[in-house]
Amino acid sequence: MIRTLNSILNIRVSSTTNRLIFYFQKIPIIGKWMNDSLYGNLSFKRSLAIIVMILSVIWGLLSKFMYIGALIYLPVSYLKKDLPVTEQLELFQYIFVLLSFVTAAFTNSVILEAKRDKYICVKLLRISPTRYTQASLSYKYISFFVYFLPSVLLFFSILGASAWQALQFTLLMTAWRIIGEAFNLWIFDKTGILLWKKYAFIWSVIIAGYLAAYFPLVKGNPLDISKVIFVVPVSIAILILGFVAVIYIARYPNYRSAVDAVTKIDEPLLDMSKMIATAKQAEVSIKESDSSFTYSAIDQYQDKTGYAYLNAIFFARHRRFLIQPILRRLYIIGAVTAAGFASMFIFPDTSFTLASQLVDSLPMLVFVMYFTSIGERVCKAMFYNCDISLLRYGFYREKSTILQNFKIRFIKISGLNLIPTVAICTAASAFILISGVHWALIDAFSFLLSIIFLSLFFSVHHLFMYYIFQPYSTEFNMKNPFFRIINGVVYGICFISFQFDSTPAYFAVIVLIATIVYMAIALILVYKLSPKTFRIK
Repeated sequence: MIRTLNSILNIRVSSTTNRLIFYFQKIPIIGKWMNDSLYGNLSFKRSLAIIVMILSVIWGLLSKFMYIGALIYLPVSYLKKDLPVTEQLELFQYIFVLLSFVTAAFTNSVILEAKRDKYICVKLLRISPTRYTQASLSYKYISFFVYFLPSVLLFFSILGASAWQALQFTLLMTAWRIIGEAFNLWIFDKTGILLWKKYAFIWSVIIAGYLAAYFPLVKGNPLDISKVIFVVPVSIAILILGFVAVIYIARYPNYRSAVDAVTKIDEPLLDMSKMIATAKQAEVSIKESDSSFTYSAIDQYQDKTGYAYLNAIFFARHRRFLIQPILRRLYIIGAVTAAGFASMFIFPDTSFTLASQLVDSLPMLVFVMYFTSIGERVCKAMFYNCDISLLRYGFYREKSTILQNFKIRFIKISGLNLIPTVAICTAASAFILISGVHWALIDAFSFLLSIIFLSLFFSVHHLFMYYIFQPYSTEFNMKNPFFRIINGVVYGICFISFQFDSTPAYFAVIVLIATIVYMAIALILVYKLSPKTFRIK
């Protein structure tokens, strides 16, 4: 099994290093020093492979810290900060169990997932399906335990639990996930059903699991899960079932059928680029009626010329494409607002508490505004339905042209993003005022101003990323990994902002300065760098 695992890891690392070489070749300065001979330079690739392995370990650890911190610890510490530490620990453990034990056991299956390296190893390299599955599953759950343990130790210690409880919890979670693997395999063996492909069932489990997990944050007391899973008979039962599951997985005789079921040549998950391309193409496509609308409304833009006219026609033609996501956001805002007002009559004390927390929740709204922005969707449409054709001409990549289009599009995207922004401002203001919470005028003004500035910030962010990195290719996939990295950094900053504790006025000043500085930097860099970076790939 060790040799099989070594082969699997070598394939994964080799594939990753080849992609890194390809991506670094696209960087303007570094790329000049990286030619195609590096693909055959074994010493260089070994060094790069070591770096890749180190980074994968670091990411494995960090991802668990981010998962527990963002989805479990942060909601508990932020929304229930007035609770005693012991009660926060109970709520933390309750949410953790609902998400990582109950929900994840049904929605994650390593044995029956469709993976490209599974196809390569079993179908192309003729590795035994049994040896491949056993090796990959052993590696998965050993690393699962190792990666989760430090973060569980940290957050348990913050909430006053012992290191032994953290170790026991991680061990039980690992055992339970192995039980889930055995259950998925047993279902497939008896019925031929791939449980993860039953999307209605999977999403029902996810929605029900998350609602049950987070409901105590709003109303009611959670089950003290420590009185369930940490009880000696229950813990022993889980470990015994986990051991039985390991034996069942190790002795399962028909892995050939299991692997064949998820490595069919037409399985879309095995050709991610094809699947993503199809999805992206459908995402940015427009209907015939949109074109007819353009022709009927074209007289409106006779007063415009040049690129102002071009962009006016583009946004008119994509009117439905742009209005739909805004309407979805408005529906969500309306539903949340209606639920908030309903809570005033059903749970008046709870609604008053929520309104009080909303007054101090500006850092949380950074996340809300990040996901509210439709800038990335607009940029995709601009590339595939406009820029992909015009970028073939040199005049369209000139500095003055790029800067002019950038300004026009920024104004339009900002205007579109302001629609849900105004709705959020109105809904939040109404909820806070009607709930009876004291809200000073300066705090109210700062609160609303911060939301508007955040909307402008993310409007310029997505457009700036598009012009500087231009991540999209003619095959409807994303080529530039640095686009994802920078977006990940911004997402991380949004997460860090949760820890920011200040008055609304101070927060508004920070957001205003950040927005103005970002806009200035964006204009300068777009003018300087875009002629080289804004191109077809």
